[in-house]
Amino acid sequence: MRLSRFLVGLTVLLPAAAQAGPLELKPTDRLVLIGSTVIEREQRYGYWEAVLTARSPGLKVRNLGWSGDDVFGTARRAFDLDKPDIGRKRLVELALAEKPTVILVCYGANEAFEGPAGLDKFRKGYEKLLDELAPAKARIVLMSPPPMEDKGRPLPDPGPHNKQLALYRDSIRQIAQARGLEFADLFEELGAGRDTHRDLTDNGLHFTEDGYRLTAGKFAKALGVSEPTADTEMMDRLRQAIRKKNELYFYRWRPQNETYLFGFRKHEQGRNAKEVAEFDPLVAAAEAEIDKRLKR
Repeated sequence: MRLSRFLVGLTVLLPAAAQAGPLELKPTDRLVLIGSTVIEREQRYGYWEAVLTARSPGLKVRNLGWSGDDVFGTARRAFDLDKPDIGRKRLVELALAEKPTVILVCYGANEAFEGPAGLDKFRKGYEKLLDELAPAKARIVLMSPPPMEDKGRPLPDPGPHNKQLALYRDSIRQIAQARGLEFADLFEELGAGRDTHRDLTDNGLHFTEDGYRLTAGKFAKALGVSEPTADTEMMDRLRQAIRKKNELYFYRWRPQNETYLFGFRKHEQGRNAKEVAEFDPLVAAAEAEIDKRLKR
């Protein structure tokens, strides 16, 4: 059996869209994923990452997604509410430290709630983020946010919000075109709100595990990446190894009780901060296991 369980029903459930130019990923590439909830949650399940890794064995992926985040890094500010730029600066510092050769940015889902009035602010914030990521000298892909799904009552009609998401998608595309960057239209690939499928998200906005599984092929298509030919069993083994690596890396860059480790209470437990770096060999071992499973 081929990749059917990974990508089952995609051509039926989700309408087709124009394919982007292919994203060429090399085995030596280091891909950093940046975005809000849709990116952060993907690390739990690994379906999207598995498709990319299976197509480019040796690819190293770092997920820096943060739920509720935006181009301003608002969700990353923690207790520094009086420092509006600190969240973005933290994100950029983390991203550059990974020495990426490819960066995928997926913002706009949260900003779209501001509607047309927020477009100019969004664009300026996006441009600022890209300017600060420029020192990486990485290929940058801008991905549009997914559409809101119609879950039926009592949840709201997604129509009005999808119109706003379309405006932000268009703005992201314009930014990509102006900068000569690649643009991946996940919004269109997932139907742009035209479909009536109700099994991808838990609330219309956030993908479930099945949602990530069912959209893996569309995610790849939005990037212009062809589907892997590995069988289902091999892909599931790969995905489980990816999930383990992601868990370890999450603890590395976003440890619990960060306030005690690095923040204003580090005088109490700051001596434990040195242990965070001890995740590095664990992440490396997990990546070696990913490589091993690709060769089986």
